[in-house]
Amino acid sequence: MKKTLIHSLTFPPDTISTGMIVSKIAKEMNNTQSNIEILASSPQYNLKNSEEFSKINSKILTTIVEDIPVNYVLSKPREFSNTARFFQWIRFNYHSIKFIYKNKNKYDNILIFSYPPTMNLVCIFTSKILKINTIYSLWELYPEIAEKIEEAPNLILRKLFKLLDNLALNSVQKVVVNSDELKKYLITSRKVSENKIYTILHFSPHNQSSGLPDLSSKKLFYAGNIGKPQNLQSFIEYFQSKFPNEWSFDIFGAGEEFKNIYSQNYQNINLNSYIEREQLDKTTSQIPFALVSLDYEITMEGFPGKTFDYLNMNKILINFSNPESAVSKLITKFDIGFNIDKKDDQTFEKFIKDIGSIELLEQKINNIQKYVKNYSNKEVVGKLYLSLISTSS
Repeated sequence: MKKTLIHSLTFPPDTISTGMIVSKIAKEMNNTQSNIEILASSPQYNLKNSEEFSKINSKILTTIVEDIPVNYVLSKPREFSNTARFFQWIRFNYHSIKFIYKNKNKYDNILIFSYPPTMNLVCIFTSKILKINTIYSLWELYPEIAEKIEEAPNLILRKLFKLLDNLALNSVQKVVVNSDELKKYLITSRKVSENKIYTILHFSPHNQSSGLPDLSSKKLFYAGNIGKPQNLQSFIEYFQSKFPNEWSFDIFGAGEEFKNIYSQNYQNINLNSYIEREQLDKTTSQIPFALVSLDYEITMEGFPGKTFDYLNMNKILINFSNPESAVSKLITKFDIGFNIDKKDDQTFEKFIKDIGSIELLEQKINNIQKYVKNYSNKEVVGKLYLSLISTSS
């Protein structure tokens, strides 16, 4: 029996959440099919584990992780300059394509996760050249995000990249996105066939928290990446100008905007370095609100992955983003938090009024637990991906 190859940049022992999510999906699928194999990079984010891999004198390391064969493309730690990152992306794609070509007869399905970095080159190779059934799971849309936060490359590279991405989207057999808003955009703007696009929501790779927060507390926190797409500085300014003095805001994180934010002094804002999920859960156990922050220009192109981790921690979401963003739509649809539009003061006034009702907050907690149980967990998501594989050959 041929295998299904899951291709992802990150995978354990790297501890970044994207890789952990992919590992949970792979395990759920393998529990049913027992024919899953992984192709991923060696750790680029967990530097301790990256050092251990650097001692290996080969391009590919094959091992077993939770009964699943995993092939690691040996890579250096993540580069942060755009030029160095581009060449790192090229190298990873090259060795991935080389590995897949060498082992092409082993696979009848290839499931490719792209979150970014975008994996369009591999998609084109497997679907157009090797003619292997390819499913492209697209978690963020580049270069649209880069354009909106003014990180885009020059016009020629941007057009070339979008051309490659459109070719990949139209070449693969199925495309998976994490919101209906992104699906609509791909249909209308990228001209991808509606029949090949499936929406599968995300989930947290961690165990669900058992405790409930203190709903009378006027505290909120943010944990995760502090970069340009999150535009956390915008919320900090809003918090200081709008929120009553009784409120406090705790930040736990790291990223390209980390130094800029942490170099300043704020009132009622506590700045902390990144901490592991288990410690974060304990530290914030009594805090009822968690912040989702997204640059106002971003709507359907990106979905903050931390959203699902917050829900798994039984936190009510405070979403500071464009009201047309995918995360805003999710919160409204399932009534699992509050949307604050910085351009509409009435949304903040309603938020301040509503949090005075403990009964309303308890209902949101109940909605959160139902949402996690019915939509956002590894069992549900794993079955959905497996259904695509099972019916694709």
